[in-house]
This record gives sequence, C-alpha cells and structure tokens, in this order.
Amino acid sequence: MRSVLVCVRTSAAAQRIVTHAARLGLGNAVRTALSTEEALTRLGERLADIVLVDTALAKPDCVQFTKNVLARNPRAAIILIGAEDPRVAAAAVAAGARGVIRTGEHGDDMVTALARGIMLLCPDGWRKAPAPTQETKPKINLTERELQVLKGMSEGRSNAEIGRQLFVSEDTVKTHARRLFRKLGARDRAHAVASAFRAGLFS
Repeated sequence: MRSVLVCVRTSAAAQRIVTHAARLGLGNAVRTALSTEEALTRLGERLADIVLVDTALAKPDCVQFTKNVLARNPRAAIILIGAEDPRVAAAAVAAGARGVIRTGEHGDDMVTALARGIMLLCPDGWRKAPAPTQETKPKINLTERELQVLKGMSEGRSNAEIGRQLFVSEDTVKTHARRLFRKLGARDRAHAVASAFRAGLFS
C-alpha cells in the first residue's frame, strides 16, 4: 500500500481527510501536515510515495516547496491541488511536481479533491485488490495531441490556455479532452490527471 502525506491548512480539514481515509481502509497509509515545516519534518521521520498539497499551504512559493520536498524525499510523487496560477503551476511541474489539479477556492472543494486524489492514487486500499501487474495492466493509447492536452491539464491550464499554447481552438481542446476522458475512463480533469499518473503517462 502506498504511503500518502496530505498537506492542508487547518486541523479541521486534516481531520476530515483522516476520517475519509479510514473509511476507505487507508487509515494507516495517510498522514497529514498543517504547514510546510511540518510537512518536511514528517518526511524526515518517514518518506511518502505520494504528497498531496493544498497550494494555499505551499504559498508564497509552490516551486520552492516542491524543490524542498523532493530534496527530502526524491521519489515522492507531488500533486498540487488548488486555484493556482497556470504559470506558477507550470513552474512547479518543471521543478518536479507530477501535476497540478485546479479546484475552486472553497474549503469543501479542496477537501473533496484531496480525498478523491487519495482514492484514485491508492486503489489497492479501498478496492481490496492487488495492483495490476505489468502484463495485465491495460495499455492506454492516447494520441500525441491528447497527451499534450492532458499535460496542459496537469499543469493547471484552462481549455482556452491549452488552446493558445497548442494553436488550436478551445472547442478542439474540448474534443480532445472528451476523447482522452473516454480512453482513461475519467469523469473529469482531476480523475484524468490521477488516472494518467497511475498509468505512468507522466513518468
């Protein structure tokens, strides 16, 4: 079972995450931290496979936070979640984060997104089934353009921003997004990014 460190701003949010993890059978795998200092301390005590971070906690410098976590825990898969500026999100990915999932700024949205991230990235806990082997793991065939759109999503870019980056219309981006959602079996952006990470598309 993968170990997860969830970094949030309040003890109430941390408690909700812990409660949600326990319901999924992941209570022993999930820890929380309420500040950047506590996150680094916890990683010093025990490394984590996945670090889910409320971007508001990592401010004022999400990029430096990413570098600090990787310096302490080089193999950690860092997923930033929040209403982050796309340029900052892209810089964090360039610094080593696996992706940035954009959400609304309401606290409930953040806790829900973090809980969903735990559920998607740690399927072996709540499904009670072994992780797929290399032989049985289904191969996901995305086109080059679909991968580019997916990468833009992982960097927290809107459809319009992805379109400008790829020199295509926003409607074209939406078409590619629908196709990649279908191929990944994803319900939305957050699900698509997490599924792509699990499938090794961002490795």
